[in-house]
Amino acid sequence: MTWQAIARKDFRDAVRSKWLWALSAIFFGLFVGSAYLIGSNVQSSGNGSLTGEVFVPTLGNRVVALIVPLVAIVVAYSSIIGERESGSLKLLLSLPHSRQDVVAGKATGRSSVLALPILVAMLLAAILLAIYGVDVGPLKYLAFVGLTLLLGVVFVNLAVGVSAAASTNRRAMLGTVGLYVVLTMLWTQVRRVLLVFNDKLGLGWEQMTLLKYGLFIKFFNPIRAYESLVTRLYTDSVLSARLYSVGRMQRQVITQQFGDLPFYLSDWVVLAQFLLWLLVPVALGYLVFEKSDL
Repeated sequence: MTWQAIARKDFRDAVRSKWLWALSAIFFGLFVGSAYLIGSNVQSSGNGSLTGEVFVPTLGNRVVALIVPLVAIVVAYSSIIGERESGSLKLLLSLPHSRQDVVAGKATGRSSVLALPILVAMLLAAILLAIYGVDVGPLKYLAFVGLTLLLGVVFVNLAVGVSAAASTNRRAMLGTVGLYVVLTMLWTQVRRVLLVFNDKLGLGWEQMTLLKYGLFIKFFNPIRAYESLVTRLYTDSVLSARLYSVGRMQRQVITQQFGDLPFYLSDWVVLAQFLLWLLVPVALGYLVFEKSDL
């Protein structure tokens, strides 16, 4: 049970540093600033019914999905490799701590460092919206908070996994930033592998089959899964939430041709894909770390 001690020390060190205050300022500006702008706009226009359905999906899809993962990576990418290069990791492991304790403790501690300012900022944003008379729906807003925290923890665990597996701080930074770029900008190229397989292997898949498989691969990306689940909070149609980033005309065509929604595009499957990123990267990083020579 020594991983808790590592997590507590990691969190206390962060509280004493300027990191936590910098994170608080970032998330305060992101959530509270957005709430102020929307609330003041509602007050001036006299239309409070519109933003109840716009605030959460707009913020979640366009801003939070990019900023929270980036901040999580900055917080956690050097969590283990930094101590390894400084030599303090050997001292830590000379105490009754295993390598598993180190990985679990660092992941928990850095997740707490990220989660605290997010929670405070989102609470203040909700209070500000309530003052302006904007009703975002308490249960839906709580779900938005939970998904946002989960997104942050997913990328903290990803960064801790890379930090555990990397041999230098530079490689840890390049690895985490590279993954961020792939997940935010290049994932469409990953999905196009289906087209290559279809052409090279002569699979003969129809356009609609390729589209269904492409959507399945799309939501293996934790950022896209998060965006779709947040959109689902404010739409009654599961298919509309899965097609949130598709143009209106193309969405109508797809909706007409899809028929019954495939089970692998259901909310539970997308959530399960999301949760895989919570466990797999840090587990793989630990396996490499466990066998590495310090």
